[in-house]
Formats: sequence, C-alpha cells, structure tokens
Amino acid sequence: MQSALILAGAAIAQVANAHSHDARHARLHGKRVVVTDVEVAVVTVWETVTAGGAAAAPTTQAQYVAPTSQAPSNYGPAPSAYSSAASSVSVAAASSVYSPAASSISVAPVASSSSAAAPSSTLVTSVSSAASVAAYSSSSAAAPSGYAASSSAASSAAAPSGSGVSASNLTPNGKKAGLSGYIGIQNTQSFSDMAPHISWYSDYTPNTPDEQGVTGIGMLWGADGSPCGSDMTTRLATYEQMMANNTIPSIMFGFYEPDCTCTMSSDMSTSDAATQWESLIAPLAAKGTVLGSPSMCKQYDEDFLTPFKSAIQTDWDVTSIHINKPNVTEAQKDVEYYVQTYGKKVWVSEFACVNDQPSWSPCTDQTQIDTFINDVVSYFEGSSDVVAYGPSNGAGLGDAWPLTDSTTGELTATGTTYVNAIKGL
Repeated sequence: MQSALILAGAAIAQVANAHSHDARHARLHGKRVVVTDVEVAVVTVWETVTAGGAAAAPTTQAQYVAPTSQAPSNYGPAPSAYSSAASSVSVAAASSVYSPAASSISVAPVASSSSAAAPSSTLVTSVSSAASVAAYSSSSAAAPSGYAASSSAASSAAAPSGSGVSASNLTPNGKKAGLSGYIGIQNTQSFSDMAPHISWYSDYTPNTPDEQGVTGIGMLWGADGSPCGSDMTTRLATYEQMMANNTIPSIMFGFYEPDCTCTMSSDMSTSDAATQWESLIAPLAAKGTVLGSPSMCKQYDEDFLTPFKSAIQTDWDVTSIHINKPNVTEAQKDVEYYVQTYGKKVWVSEFACVNDQPSWSPCTDQTQIDTFINDVVSYFEGSSDVVAYGPSNGAGLGDAWPLTDSTTGELTATGTTYVNAIKGL
C-alpha cells in the first residue's frame, strides 16, 4: 500500500572529495568549503503503516567523536544540507512498510510567531493516511553517530526566551525542522536563508541565542568527570552562571555523546554522567524545564543510556538521538530502537548522510545526499515518534554534506536541498 506525494521537478548536482574517517577529528564543529554546481531537492511525504493498520490523521509540521576502546572505529560526526530545485526520485520502501501519505491534504495559513526575518505566515499541512510505526530489531553492526561541540568560546547571548516546548508539546513552536550548527552560524547568509523555514537551532552551548525568529535550544555539553578541557569547562561555567542568575530555559539537553572520547565527544562514565545529571540538570524539572537525554555517539548500538537511566532519579522527557546513516531505512531503525527501548519521543538533534558500514565514510555523491535528505525529512514529518529534527553542519562529514560554505557563508547544494525539503511544510 504505497502512494507518494512528490513535490517539485529535477536538477542535477555533483560534489566530490570525501574526507577520510580521521578527517572528522580535525576540529570541533568546523566549517567546510563546498563547491557545488546545481542543486537538487526531492520531497516525498511518507507515513508509516503496518499491515491492516487503522487509518489515522497525523499532522505534518514544519519545523552537530572519536572512537573509544568500547566504540567501533567507524563512529563520527555529521554536517548539514542545502539545494534548490526538486527532482522526482523513486525510493524503495523500507521493510517496515513506508506508505506515502495520500488520503487528504489540507493547507492552511497560520500566523507566525517568529520575529526578525521570519515569514508573516507559516503553512501547516495536514495529511491523512494510515500511521503506525513498525518494529525493527537493532543491528549488531557498529553504527556511527557523533558530533563535536563548537568552539571553546561560550556564547555571551542570553538564554532562549521561549520555544513553545513543554512536557505536553515537545515540538518547538509547532514546527519540527531545525538545524544543528556551530557557534556563530546564526551570523551566516545560509542561516538567514533557512530561518523562515526552521523553528530551532543548536550551537552546542547552554545559552544558544534566539535569532531571526528561530529559537536557540541549549545543551550542557559536558560536566565534571569529562576530561575534555576548556571546551567543556567554559560551557559548564556558562551553565552554572545561568543557574545562579535563575535563567530557566524551556528545554535543556545534556550531555553530548558521553559514550565516546574527547575531543569531539564529552567522554563521561555512566556513573559520572548520572551524578552530574542529578546535580546540574535534574533540578530544572521542578522549574518546568523539559529535559532532553544525553545524546549517543553509537546510535542504535549504544550501551550507555540503560545503565545511566538506572542510576538517575529524575528521568528525561525526550530522547536526543544522532543519525548518521546512508538511507532512510537505517534512519528508521535508529528512531525505532530508541522509542522501543526507552519509551519516549525522540528529538533528532543531528542527522547526516554517512556510509557507516563497515567503516565511517561520509556520503560524497550529491544525488545520494539529496535522496537521503528528502526521504528522511518525509519520514520525520510523518512519524509521530519524532518531535524535532535538524541536520548536522560540522567537522568529519566530508566536503559534500555541510550546509554552509565556510568561505562565503552561503548555502551549499546540500543546504539548498534541505531548505527545499522543508520550506513547504
């Protein structure tokens, strides 16, 4: 049972020169120069169904590691995306049965709450189709994830003023699409081009500033027990100052990939992470802050969160996950592993196209990248288990993936593809 809503036409783009796995260790959330020709974007709206599933009517909403002795050598980070035109690409259905949404589609203008550079209205598309997430068993093969924190300098901007996120409404301002960036990304032209179409972004600091109508989402990257030096301690000091000033965010994530080593992950034991969670993050729950789990470097092969969960008294509200996979089928496995294991909605705080088996190899073919972006955006939008998602935009992901050109600050072909995939949502 499949039918697809395919938006737009086609163009061709090719970008080469992938970085090796070791390249991702070069720097924390650095920017990349990406030379592109023509942009491509494909949008297929999918809904997940099980055989004999009853019809439901979900509403699609518009809306950045180093290996340890425990982690396979193929763990790494993931950047972002951008393209322009759209192409009609046929996508093989995942084994769990992807059913494109087709029954009824209604589009209505909704007043935007965004400020500077935000559009005066936002389109909310209601798609009726069968919706039910099919089960996947997690693969035993190693799955990469990771993505490092940005720079050692902590942002001086004020903490996010409000995201519309609450325990009962986990999608920022009703729009899932966002961006995983780096410190200063909000000052680029690419960010301005994305701002009308995203609701949130992260720069890996506790006090990510709101910008151009886009809500900054904070993260406590690491804490005592992490050996990661000034990048960790600077951010921790910023967080502690926020708490001293009683600056209470609507949502806070922590910690960044404690299951992998410095410098691109926070490298914490489950015991240290649990202690610091209860000391630093858990108290926010009583003040109304939504708590996001530590994000894992190892994707669905992680072995950190279960003992961590057993060691804490204050549970998280939403599970932060990283997806570094080559296709939507593998991305779905990642989502379903976390939903089934921890019983909570997921926030895809990073995703990127990576050929992660048998070793870490960022995608270099622009057509593969474009297909991946459009397929996963469609899946994320159609899945009631995914409350938000944003592409990575940092080190270790080769030359073809990053959304922002490091020289001009403009959108790359991958970035353009992402914008085209989300701008009609």
